Amino acid sequence: MEKAQQSGIRHISDFVDDTSDVIQLTVGEIDLPTPEKTKLAGINAIKNNFTKYTSNAGTLKLRSAISTFVGKHYGMAYDYKTEITVTVGVSEGIDLTLRTLCNAGDEIIMASPAYPAYITSTKIAGAVPVLVDTSKTDFKLTSELLENAITPKTKAVILNYPNNPTGTILSLKELAALAEVIKKNDLYVITDDVYDLLVYGDMKQAPSIVTLPDMKKRTIVLNGLSKSHSMTGWRIGYVLAPEWISKEMFKVHQTNVGGASSISQAAAVAAMSEDSDNPAKLVPIFAKRKKFITDYLEKLNIPYVKPEGAFYIFADISSFQISSWDFSIWLLKTYKLAVVPGTAFSEYAEGYIRISYAADLTTLKEAMARLESAVRSLKIFSK
Repeated sequence: MEKAQQSGIRHISDFVDDTSDVIQLTVGEIDLPTPEKTKLAGINAIKNNFTKYTSNAGTLKLRSAISTFVGKHYGMAYDYKTEITVTVGVSEGIDLTLRTLCNAGDEIIMASPAYPAYITSTKIAGAVPVLVDTSKTDFKLTSELLENAITPKTKAVILNYPNNPTGTILSLKELAALAEVIKKNDLYVITDDVYDLLVYGDMKQAPSIVTLPDMKKRTIVLNGLSKSHSMTGWRIGYVLAPEWISKEMFKVHQTNVGGASSISQAAAVAAMSEDSDNPAKLVPIFAKRKKFITDYLEKLNIPYVKPEGAFYIFADISSFQISSWDFSIWLLKTYKLAVVPGTAFSEYAEGYIRISYAADLTTLKEAMARLESAVRSLKIFSK
């Protein structure tokens, strides 16, 4: 456990006093409420005393709803009795998958910058995270980069597109190139698709590698309702995996957590059926916020990675000649604006900060005004 470290995202958040007037653009938690029908289903579960243990893998009703939802969006069939596991958020799904797949010393490849939990969970599982620098390839993992990172110890590759923190997406063609390398080297894929329905432009959903030929049998899909349905506190995620992997996962899941909340599972059924269109309602709201922030950054001459999905802006502050950590702490203490330093996602993200726009426009306008004051004072000071 000594190798495991606290998330850099949470580390910054710990500096913030909840009673202060700090604007937090750190944690990826949507400000909008859980959909009404979903909330009502949770309330009714309590009223009807649906408050006891459920099947460890999740209620059959929820797993059936997930199977239907996934079939609609991925165009793929998953057996709700044998290939779907309900987890306590996607975070448990990450940990569960790595504990199940990894032997001591196995290597897990991930594109860097990477969501911190991938790195820590890999270490907890006794494996070795192999971070691949994607800063020179538009923050996208390419087949060449992947091929160069593979060794005899490589067990799996973690993909996360739309990406946290950059918002980038891999096209189906780019995923197909990765798939060929993965199949050639007989590797597993862990694809975290939690932002897959929060995409911009003409896309309705981000492509997933699991949909490509011969990939389902070697792919573990992680997803959940925290982002798509504003349900972070409900803690509902799910893992899609081949039956034999799901059976092994069940042993770990059953021992570690027993199962997800019965109340949350009842709400999740409504989220995936009656409120299944909620992600489509969120997209135009986030698109408006995204445009506001990117327009403001352009006004301040701050470069950024163009986000294609999720709700983050990865802004380049390298011209300020100050580390991303020092800049973030200075911004927090002096201007009471909290963002995440790029180094929270790996050393390869130095010179960047992540700005979450999971906040209302009024908050974002004040946040950008504070950022502008900070940047202008920094530029004057640097002269």
